[in-house]
Parts: sequence; structure tokens; C-alpha cells
Amino acid sequence: MPQYLTLTFTVALLCLALSACSQPDNDGQGRSGSTNQLYRLTGTVAIGRPGAWAEVCIETDCSRANQEGVYRLLSERQRSALMQATIENADQSVTELTGLYRHEPDQTVALVNINPTTDVLLDSWSQYQLSQTLDVCTTNAGCRNDLISSFTPDRQQAAQQQLQTWLAPDWQTARNPFSDPYIADPGLDWLDDLHDHVQLEATPTGLNALDNEDDILDTLSYATLFDENAALIAIGGDALTAAFEIPPAVPASDNPITIDYQAIPSSPFTAPVDWQVDVSGTRSNFQGALSFQHTLVGPTGRVTIGSGALFAASLTDPGPYTWVVVATDTEGNQATDGLALQASASDVIGQPSFGAEGSCSTSPLTANASNICISTVDGGSLGACEASDSGSTQTQYSPAPCSPVSQQGGVFLGTCTSVLNQIRIYHYDNSLRNTGETLTEQRTRLRNQCVSEGRTWSAELPE
Repeated sequence: MPQYLTLTFTVALLCLALSACSQPDNDGQGRSGSTNQLYRLTGTVAIGRPGAWAEVCIETDCSRANQEGVYRLLSERQRSALMQATIENADQSVTELTGLYRHEPDQTVALVNINPTTDVLLDSWSQYQLSQTLDVCTTNAGCRNDLISSFTPDRQQAAQQQLQTWLAPDWQTARNPFSDPYIADPGLDWLDDLHDHVQLEATPTGLNALDNEDDILDTLSYATLFDENAALIAIGGDALTAAFEIPPAVPASDNPITIDYQAIPSSPFTAPVDWQVDVSGTRSNFQGALSFQHTLVGPTGRVTIGSGALFAASLTDPGPYTWVVVATDTEGNQATDGLALQASASDVIGQPSFGAEGSCSTSPLTANASNICISTVDGGSLGACEASDSGSTQTQYSPAPCSPVSQQGGVFLGTCTSVLNQIRIYHYDNSLRNTGETLTEQRTRLRNQCVSEGRTWSAELPE
């Protein structure tokens, strides 16, 4: 790693099995002939645990998350929109959560998380501003549009700041739950841990914080929540400490369906390959034949849909795939399971492809940090980046690819690529740093450093 980088990253093979981008289409053929701009949306679905195999939709385009709650979705976008995730629980109940995609025409990559905080903030604003619960508002196009347009980034930022004060010290740092990297693991992400122990509930009169026994810890008025200048009193460490001592309730499985599948070949494998999965061993406690719906999400954004006990597909591209099956019995019971697949490239060095997954970004950005993002070779052996610390700089794993436009307020400067090391480093201007250099001078300096290390520099937008 060059000396001018102030961060390190950890290689983790376990992170290879992420779900792919998807471009939903009812006939399973995708929309590769479309001339409209496609936007790559990705993020994490979580409820204090991963939203495994969740269905994620933005308007009519849908995808599936992998077992870690990471989804990818390729969609034609012309406007901001709500994103909705449906998570099937072990007891056959369903959890529905909402997030928000903010459309920026030139930003074709977006990280959009869906979790209890994104859902409750949208619900709170809907009740406060529009006098409608989020559930009711989402059923009406006019209300949805009013919600999206009125819930400005400033109002969102104010609410996040107030939550940090109200829930301190367990809301540990400034955090954007909508678009900052999120890991659905309470041992690795404090926000996921908070979701496990403090439940936020939007009511007609204010925002309640409850423990896992449904006792109200405190109530925050909406006028205070959405005004960063309004004074408030923190819930307090004693109350939060007691809340964290109550374990979260995990739904017990009472599903009569047991899914059994055999995949050939099993992951990992080298693309291209003919892949098939047999679910004929699946059984229900009720008599009668079962029906099966298959969804395969590929790394290029194509969704293939099939039915029946045997599902087959030709996997031509290296990278991550997600297969999900929904089994339904004669009584209408449903069970969902899936598999994350990883197809390696037959020649990743000869024909490198970067950026479908495994990006790291510097967060939080400081005046002393390099504003960079690291991307690994798709289908290669290095895998994805994990959170790590190096001095004052912290890197965070993100399922989103590096942005070719901007990052953390800094414009794109160029990329430094090492095919041998299978990494590409995206450089951006650090708006917090005042060095007196122009953007051209920064590019020249970074290019010279890159080339001196035997790497390849480009100031053109990556393909």
C-alpha cells in the first residue's frame, strides 16, 4: 500500500458472498436494450439483525437481499422515491420498513439503507407534517410526493443531530442511518446494537423510545426532533443501560415448511458455468404439492425468475449472485431461503473489472484524512474491505461501489489502479482541507505519486 494513504484495509473472503445488483423485469430478460440512465442502488436491510433474503423495491423495480441483508438494485431513475423492504420472520410474520432514495442525476451510485431508524424518521415526519401515518401515506401518490419533497436533507440532518443528543451515549457519533455504511451485526455496528435494544415508535403526538419490554423510556416532541436548535434532555445513561440489559425478542420458527435444496456446482466456482438448484426435497407438514418461485440476481443487474422444483441458469459473468426461493404449500404457508454465490473470473488479471462490491471509504472525513475509496477486482481473490482503523482515519465497509462523481462533498479527481494488487483507488478533493492547491494541481501531484509506485493513473470517469 502506498505511503501516502493513511488507511489500511483487511481482506475478508467471507465478504465475497454479497448479493448482486438487480434490474427487475417480469419476463426475466432485463432491459439491456434501454437507452435510459440506470442507477445502481445498494445498501443494507436490517432490524437489529440482517434482513436476510428481504424483498427490496423502489416503485416497480424489485430485488432481493442476501443473507447479510445487503441488496443491489439497478433501476432507471428520474426522481427521488421511497424504498420499501419486506422481511419474512421465522414465525411467518412480516416486517416492513421504508427508506428514502434521494435522486441526483449525475450520481449514478447511491447507498440507501433501510432500517428501523429510517422508517421511524419518515413516519415521524409524515405524522408531524402531513397528519398521516407512513403506512397510510405510502398508499397515496400525492402524500408520498409531499413526504419526499418536504423531508429535506436539512430536516433529516436536524433529526439525526437531535437523536444523537437524546440517545447519548449509545448513539455514539454523528451518523446518517439513510446513507452511511451500515453493518447488520450488533458486535460491529453500534447502530445495529441500538436497534436491538431501543425501539423507536412514531405516535400522533411524538416519538417514543421503548425498551424490549415495551416500557416507554421517554417521549420527544416532533417540534423538538426536527429543530436542531431546540434544547432537549437526554434520556440518560441509567435508563439506557437498563434497556440494554433486556435481550431482544427473536421470533421462534413455527413454519410447517422445511426447505431443502441441492445446488450444483456449489460456490465458489469459475464463470462461465451452467448452474442449477433442486428444491424437490422441500416438505410441508400439510399434504399436497408445493409451488416454488425462484429469483436469481446476477452481478450485471439482470434478474432471472423461474418456477418449479428445478431451476437452472447459465452464469456467464464473474462476481456475486444471489438466489432466493419462496416455497408455498396448499394451506398458503410460505417459507423463504436463499444462497449467496461467488463466481470467480477465469482471468481476473488479464481482464480486470472493478467495483461491483468491496469498496471502502474514509469516514468520518477529517482535514487530515485522504478522501479516497478503494475498490477490488470483481470475481478476484481479494474480497471486500472491512472496517479498520489507522490513526485518525477510519475505513468502513460499504456494499456500494466507489462513486465516479463525488464523495463526502469532494469532487472526483482520478483513479490509481494496480492490476497486480487487484485494487483501484478513487481520489476525491477533501473540502475540509485548505492546502491552496487547485484541482489540477492536486491531480498532477496524485498522478506523479501513483505512477512512481508503478501503478496506472486516470483522470477520466471509470467505465
